Amino acid sequence: MYHDPEIKALSNAYEALKGLDNDQITRIIDWVTSKFELNQHPDLETGPGEVDLSPQPVPVEAVEPAAEPIKKRRGRKPGQVRRRIEETPPQPVAVALKGFMKYDSLEEIFNVSTTKKSGAKMLLAAAYLQEKENLKELSSYDISSRLKKIGEEVKHPSAAINSLIRKKPPLLLQTGTHGASAKSRRKFRVTEEGLRIAKKYINE
Repeated sequence: MYHDPEIKALSNAYEALKGLDNDQITRIIDWVTSKFELNQHPDLETGPGEVDLSPQPVPVEAVEPAAEPIKKRRGRKPGQVRRRIEETPPQPVAVALKGFMKYDSLEEIFNVSTTKKSGAKMLLAAAYLQEKENLKELSSYDISSRLKKIGEEVKHPSAAINSLIRKKPPLLLQTGTHGASAKSRRKFRVTEEGLRIAKKYINE
């Protein structure tokens, strides 16, 4: 029935072993393995002058200790640069004044400014006139009339000034009034904070 000797041997072995328990089968397999010297590997045996390629036991002292696990850093991913958030310190008033002094006219300073809002125009003009011309106080008329001359007219100067006074901290302070009560004009002075803000309107 079986022409292949290997298949015939497998069939006979199965028929002979299928009625035995596991311990009996194990002892028979061990005996066959020993009988036919199946544990040896002739292909790994070396002859004279050849290099032994069979696995060699590794001495205990030659085994390198396992590397310590890498601890994860909290707060940022590996390779990510931690950025320090720093607040820009307030600009000293002296630096702001130096910026105003190098301009010879109000028109010149507005040429390097892109401010369009009424309040910003009034503040920039007031800061420049106060520091460049060394004025202790200004009226809304002083500021608006100078702006009108250079083509930067503000339609409602009083409302713009009131908005600057209401800022926290205030950018303008009212120092008093001048003239008869019916036609009195309020006087103002730019605060240190107002000078700093006005300097930012200059694109240098």
